[in-house]
Amino acid sequence: MNSILGKIEDSIISKVMKSAEENKAINFAENPIELFTPESVIESAKEAIEGGFNGYITGAGRKPLRKLTSEMIAKETGVTFDPEEEITITSGASEAFISSMLSLVEGENGVVIPEPFYENYVPITELSRGKPIFLSLADPDYSFHFTDFKKLPTFKVFILNSPHNPTGKVFNSEEIKAIGNTVLEREGYLIVDETYKHLLYGSEYISPLQIEGLRDRTIVIGSFSTIFSAHGWRLGYVAAKAPIMKEIRKVHYYSSISAPVPFQWAFENFDMQSNFMENLKTKYKEKRDFLCRALEKAGFSFYIPDGGYYIFANFEEVWDGNDWGFYKYLLKNKNVVIVPGSAFYSGKNKGKKKIRFTFSQSDANLKELGSILSAGIT
Repeated sequence: MNSILGKIEDSIISKVMKSAEENKAINFAENPIELFTPESVIESAKEAIEGGFNGYITGAGRKPLRKLTSEMIAKETGVTFDPEEEITITSGASEAFISSMLSLVEGENGVVIPEPFYENYVPITELSRGKPIFLSLADPDYSFHFTDFKKLPTFKVFILNSPHNPTGKVFNSEEIKAIGNTVLEREGYLIVDETYKHLLYGSEYISPLQIEGLRDRTIVIGSFSTIFSAHGWRLGYVAAKAPIMKEIRKVHYYSSISAPVPFQWAFENFDMQSNFMENLKTKYKEKRDFLCRALEKAGFSFYIPDGGYYIFANFEEVWDGNDWGFYKYLLKNKNVVIVPGSAFYSGKNKGKKKIRFTFSQSDANLKELGSILSAGIT
């Protein structure tokens, strides 16, 4: 067996998802049922399947979807990636991240991971034979300590997730510039996970691509599955300069060959100029605001998310115990599943007073949770 795997623990999020399924609990860890998938995208997928778009294609992905991805990034940043050589369609943002890491990291290269972090980052760093370097984000607003950038040891890769999971933080221009300058000074690479960039609630998403000289050292990762609220379809993208992409495509091909073809066809035929995204943001903002009010009333403290659909809440004024104790209490007594906060930290004693909720839920489930919280945690 691979000795590295012996050092990697099973996914906490996967564990609590399984618990929600087995106990038929209300799942506020993740929402496995999609809420807002456009009907036209579903119909297009059916047409693709029935029309025979079910075979192998080139590993880079369908050309129209690569072109659409390039145009989307160019519109947002002013930077154009060549659809032929610099865009690849992947089996979700997760596969894009894995392919990028395996193409860049070797021999215990340092990998900077802002903390708290999305659960996948550390295991993939270790599988890549990299060495995690944790960079703490400061409570309560999860901002960077700028002096910490100067203290960083040698690194090969800096991982930036904005909007951030689990906190919903969207990093500002000053923070993005500091990260970009640090990467350039150290001659490292920046992997930008922008999965939730289309779900913003008033904040501006700043792309590192807009920093002079950083484009050649930046790998951009995103998720069509998230954009179109079809997470189970597992469709993402990665954009990078041609010499980097050449290596990423090797890993991508040998790990998955290509992303699901019918879903590529469905997404590329959706009108991105429609008002779908604005309506989606409006709906999610309403859900965010509802859950924020309920959590605040119940005594939780938290950073109001700028983007995405997670709330990372501190419960120390509500529950006298740790995150796993609170998780077990909610499951047993309230039939509710959340993610314990320690899933997002490296140290065993970090995150013990925090839990993550998703507000990507039906209004009925959100109202039920609101009633549970208003009744008090005893």
